[in-house]
Formats: sequence, structure tokens, C-alpha cells
Amino acid sequence: MSITFLKANGSYDTKIDQPEEKYEGIGWQEIKELAETPQSTTKLDAAFIIPSSYKEHDGRCHQAQKEHGKYHMLAIDVDDGNHSIDFVLGSVEAIIGDCYMVAYSSSSAEPDNRKWRVLIPIKNELSGKQYSQYQKAFFDLLEDEGINPDHVLARYGQVIYLPNVPPEKRDEKGNPNFYESKIVKGKAALDITDHHAIAVRAKMQSAEQERIKAEIEVEREKRKAERERKLAENPNLVSPIEEFNARHSIEELFLRYGYEQKGNSKSWKSRYQSTGSYATKNFEDHWVSLSGSDVSAGVGNNKDDGATPYCWGDAFSLFVHYEHNDDLANAVRAYGQEINPSKEEYKKEKHMSAEEIFKQVNEQQSASEVEQSEQTDENGSSLMHTVFSPSQAKPILKNNYIIKNWISKGQMSVVYGPSNSGKSFMCLDACFCIAAGLEWHGNRVNQGPVLYLALEGGLSYYNRVWALREKYGVDEAPLYVRPSPVDLLNKDANLREVALLCKEIKEKHGPLQLLCVDTLSRAMAGGNENGPEDMTAVIKHSDLLREYTGAHVMFVHHSGKNVSAGARGHSSLRAATDAEIELEHDKDNGIRVAKTTKQRDLETGKEFVFKLSMRELGEDEDGDQVTTVVVEQAESNDLKDSKIKPITSQNHKKLLETYRQMRGDNRGQSNPAGTGFPEAGRFWCVDVEIAQEIFKGKIAIKDKNGTWRDTITAMEKNGQIKMNGGLLWFLGKHGKMKN
Repeated sequence: MSITFLKANGSYDTKIDQPEEKYEGIGWQEIKELAETPQSTTKLDAAFIIPSSYKEHDGRCHQAQKEHGKYHMLAIDVDDGNHSIDFVLGSVEAIIGDCYMVAYSSSSAEPDNRKWRVLIPIKNELSGKQYSQYQKAFFDLLEDEGINPDHVLARYGQVIYLPNVPPEKRDEKGNPNFYESKIVKGKAALDITDHHAIAVRAKMQSAEQERIKAEIEVEREKRKAERERKLAENPNLVSPIEEFNARHSIEELFLRYGYEQKGNSKSWKSRYQSTGSYATKNFEDHWVSLSGSDVSAGVGNNKDDGATPYCWGDAFSLFVHYEHNDDLANAVRAYGQEINPSKEEYKKEKHMSAEEIFKQVNEQQSASEVEQSEQTDENGSSLMHTVFSPSQAKPILKNNYIIKNWISKGQMSVVYGPSNSGKSFMCLDACFCIAAGLEWHGNRVNQGPVLYLALEGGLSYYNRVWALREKYGVDEAPLYVRPSPVDLLNKDANLREVALLCKEIKEKHGPLQLLCVDTLSRAMAGGNENGPEDMTAVIKHSDLLREYTGAHVMFVHHSGKNVSAGARGHSSLRAATDAEIELEHDKDNGIRVAKTTKQRDLETGKEFVFKLSMRELGEDEDGDQVTTVVVEQAESNDLKDSKIKPITSQNHKKLLETYRQMRGDNRGQSNPAGTGFPEAGRFWCVDVEIAQEIFKGKIAIKDKNGTWRDTITAMEKNGQIKMNGGLLWFLGKHGKMKN
């Protein structure tokens, strides 16, 4: 059992932005010791593992573990049933036999609500795909034994918290109010052979899934062929079902009808399901549910032939069930009346230009608008009111800003930067302030309604907007977020829908102030960013939206591989842009800088320096904290930290490793006050002489003392460390004391 697993120390321990770093490892002996003497820390700071030996900087990512993970453990969480530890272990043993196991109660367990975690070493080395399959099969077998484990542990990068009893669940002497553990010293580690019950069940599940997939694909092809036959017979027909599916995503309908998503995965749970499993999967163009409750309720197309019952469908089938009580004919008729014009109207609309679309939107007038239109004078059709002559020119002294010195009314801007630079969070923060009439980090705003087209991130925007409500103390503001796909490349796709939505917002709150499209790439719906045809088409349609609404249109966009070369895509984008805002991200300290690199009518070089601050929203069904981040303006100390050079030299890294080792062992102290020290308590300090001895033990160089002197001299010069009074500390994030 010499294998070690990825270990992290709390929710904030992430190395995703530090490619040179690796996570710690922990072996079975240490896990056994923790089971006997659990941690005593808060949930946010508690250590956890991922049951894989892959420990690179992206080790907490599901996709990275799926591709690179090597698993040597099966694990279960049992939160339901209030079972005894002996009943749980007996049920596990009935499946795996006499094998080694470590079992312990979870941190949220109580005497009358017992919850257990069981870790089982396995002899085999499993890939990510095998691990997930075997976990699901293991859970299925346990359910046959009367145990209902949490299926979330089948995910590749799902964390497993190590034994911990928080301080608030201990008595005055520090003893746990409730904690149980048991080490089962079986004959050996679990060996999952081809004939083992877990492997056999996994093969059965895989075969059943393939059977269901094949059946659904055959049925979908039949229905597609039938639709094509009807269209060939009546080419002017617009299919209500296909039109509905083109306009509405399955994710949008799931949200509308009360489905619950498992994290950011494709798995969902309907309102009918009573178990903890997320039995409905979203495949984008169709969904499949293995829930017997959904089958019984009649959702979508049902198949119950004695094997695994299931149901499936598309976005329209959800619409039929939840809004038309499974009456397909009524649903088709109702939606068809909205979209199917007469033949003559269809011929006319089929060749309608984008400009004509906006004309048609404008013609959808209210009664009051009709009355006003009948009173126009004989010059009502003149376009002379759209221009002015020198004699009519007058100075416009009223400022035209939306955010002063950043963006102006009726213009177009592009906010761009690399992935994970905070573009979306910054833009949503700005949009919230505009809608609420709040200064945006010291910059005045002109209040007005905002429409935010969230084409990436989907449901996560509910969390983000909630966090902004809490941050600013504002519950109501005319900020409207649309978390679903929008195609602005093809004029016949969503352009009309967006225009109508803008019109509805105007009727409710007045003229739209800002329309934010996040991101440009998703709005192009598969178009070629680098080609002039597609890019100019999107620009043209955004210009029409600006003209129609009078709003500023802001695109959130990605930079290319070379960030200094500007936003990604064809040069026509920059040519059409009035304001360009570039984001830079220092991955070492988390500082982000937004800077105006182009302004048509304002000065460039305006900067906003910020960081992303984590906010807790509540606990999920597993008792884990759900978090998001908000934008916080950086403080002067953060700016100083951003100037610290990254640590790249191998010897410098050895000194950092030494410092971290001493800090982890609690060898040292917070810095005192006095001459040569920063404000008391800001940094963790270690003894210079002890650090020197540990450092020398880590390097294989003859002149160890000389290497020590060169290292500390260079790192002091770089502003990475400080020494005073026999103490050494790192500056920046490495040395800061946690708040």
C-alpha cells in the first residue's frame, strides 16, 4: 500500500494557476492514523483527498483526472438511513469479501443521524473511466444490500474529506461529541477480477446503456425521416417542433420546469424523483432519464419492456408534458399558431433582410403607438431629421457616459483577455452597478436597464447575481440575465427574439442602457472568427441592435495565443470597436488589471486593478459549501504583491519548499512588531538557522553554505523574502497570514 493519493488542505487549496506546483500526497498509513485521531478544523480548512495518484496542478479538475488519473481506491459516502457502522461494513463485505477497509463517521454526523465514509484500497490500477464505472456498479450492488450511497463519488475529481471533527462539535476538553471509526484488517486489498461482482455489474450496466442508446438512436432516425418526408410534401411548412427546439435549449427547459442540476455536469434530477440520484442526462439535442418516477409520470417518450425502464425526448417533449399535459396535438397547434404564417407571408419572410426584421418588430405596436402614428404630418416619412447642418450644430455639454471615462452610450466595446482572467465577473459586476445606479469602483455611472446575454456559464449566473445582491445590498435592479444560447451570426436565428426582449424591457423600464454579449465566440454559433464574412455579419447585426435600442453593446471576448496582439479574430472587429478593454491576470498572486487600449472619443490607459473574492452561498445536498466569486478592488498591499517576481530557480523553489514544510509543521511564528518588521501579525516567520539546515538537506551540492548565501541574497534582491532579527519570511501570498 505504498501508493499515495492527491491531498489538499481545504477548499481554498488550489494550484490550478500554478503549473509548476504539485499537490501533496498521502498514503494509507496516514489515512489510518487520521481515522484514529481525526482533524479538528472547520469544513473549509479540512484536508481531503481525490482517490487518484495524479497530483499535478490541475489534479482537482474532473477532466484532468478523467484523462490522467490512476485510481487505487473505491469509496462510499452513506448519509442516509442512520445505519450503524457494523451494518454498513457488513453490507460492503458481502460484496467485496474479506478486504482491508477504513471507515469513519463524517464531520456532519450526529448520534441520531449517523453518516459514514468507507475507503477501500484496490489491487488494480484503474483509469478514470474504469473508476467511474466500478463506483457506479459498486453503488448499485450496495443498494441491493439496503445501503443508499451518494452517487456523486463516481465523479472523476470528487473530493473525499478525511476524518475531521470540527471544534464546534467537540466538548470543552476537545473530545468529539460523536465520532466512530473502524479499521478492518482484511486478508488483502480488493482485487477486482473480470468475474468479480463489481466488474460483472459494470459490464451489465455498460451493455444496458449501449442498448438504450441504440434504441433511442433508431427511433430518432425514424422520426427525422418522417419529418423530412412531410417537409418534402409541403416545403413551405415550418415545423413547430423543430422551430421550438432551435429556439429553446434543453438546459433552459430543465430550469423552467424545476429540474435540479448536479454541479456543472450534464446530470439532472426532475421534480418527480425522490431518490438522491440524478437520473436525467442532457445530451444537448436530446435527453434520457433512467428514473422510474419519470417513466411513471409520462415524461417524454417512454420505454418499459421489462428491462431497464427509461424515457427520452427533446426540449419540445418537455414543453408538451409540463405545459400541455402530454397532449402533443394541442402543443403543436398552440406553438404552430405562433410561428407558422400563411404561405404568402412565409414567402415574404423567407427572403426578409435583417433590416426588415427590425422594421417588422417596430410595427408590432401597442394601441397608444397606433394612435400616435396616425397623427404624423406630411413630412413624417422624411429622413432629414437623422442629419444636421453646420447652422444646426451646437455644443453638447452633457456627458454621454455609461461608466465615466470607460464606455459611452450607443457605442460598441470589446472586453477581452485570456481564459480565467475574470472577464465575465468584471462585466457582470459593471452591469449590476449600471442597473442599480451605483458607482462602479469609484467611477460614476448613468443608471439604466441592462440585458446580459450569458451564453457561457448558464445556471452559474444565478449564483453570481445572488452574490452581487449580497455584496451591494441591492435586491431589485433592472438587470436581466438570459442564461441560454443566442445566435447573432444568422439573422433568422435569434435576432428577432433579442430585439423583442429589448422592446419588452424598454416598455417596463425605459430605454436599454447596455446590452452585454458574453461571449462573442458563442454568439457566432460556430462561425469563423478569423474570416471577414462571419465577423462583419455579427458586427452588422450588433449595429442594428444598437440602432434599434440606442444601447451600448459590449462583447466579452477571448484574446489570442499572443495576448499582446489583442482580441482574437478578424481585424474588422477592432476597426468597428469604439472602446477596447484588455484584461491581464497575474496567476501567481491573483491580481487582475483591466486597461483601456482603444477609445474613439476618450483617453486610453485607464486602469482598474482588482481581485476575485470568494463568497459562500450555502450548502449543497452533500453538506459542502457552494461558492462563487465577486470583484473586489485591489488594495495597495495587493498592488505591491503583484510586483513580486515569480519564483523560477530550482534553489529558490527549494527554499520555498523548506519554508512551507516548516510552516506546515507549525515551526515558527507570526511576525512581531518593531524596527525592520511589517505590521505585526501579517507574515509567518521561521528561524533562519533552522531553515538553513533543512534547506541544505534538500540540495545535492558540495558548497551548501555558499548556495544558501547565494539563494537568500538573490531572493532578497528580487523582493521575494525578508530577514530580520534571526527570522525569515516570504513576501506576498506565500508568506501572508490567513485572515
